[in-house]
Amino acid sequence: MTAPPVLVLCLGNALRRDDAVALRVADALERSAPEGAAVRRSAASGLYLLDEMEGFDRAVVVDAVRTGAHAPGAVLSFPLEDLRAPEGPSPHAIGLPSALARARAAGAPVPSRLHVVAIEVADMETVGEGLTPEVAAAVAPAEAAVREAVRALASS
Repeated sequence: MTAPPVLVLCLGNALRRDDAVALRVADALERSAPEGAAVRRSAASGLYLLDEMEGFDRAVVVDAVRTGAHAPGAVLSFPLEDLRAPEGPSPHAIGLPSALARARAAGAPVPSRLHVVAIEVADMETVGEGLTPEVAAAVAPAEAAVREAVRALASS
């Protein structure tokens, strides 16, 4: 029996400038999909993300963040366990660690391994399409980080 693929869940809103960066990463991944990965897009957040992950044991979540700790366009790649804050810096990541913990405690099937690729952004308030230049330049490095995370999760 073949293991289910790794889910690559790209979160964002195409009409909120830099919030669409993960959707552009999904575009790049879909041109040459990583072996062993299923690429999906979503504008869901919080507990609704659990529905998106149903049926997958391993997942990579790609999202825009604004922490202020990094320059716009910085790509951060880390296991979910390294996200210490209960509330994430992105509207999509709010409560994801606690949502997963509560679902596990209730016996709901959730991914056992989850990796985050986050792109620091500048503008998520402006209604309109198009990434800021620094964030647009981060799409290729973020795509590479996702591919590496998929390889690592698929081989474990």
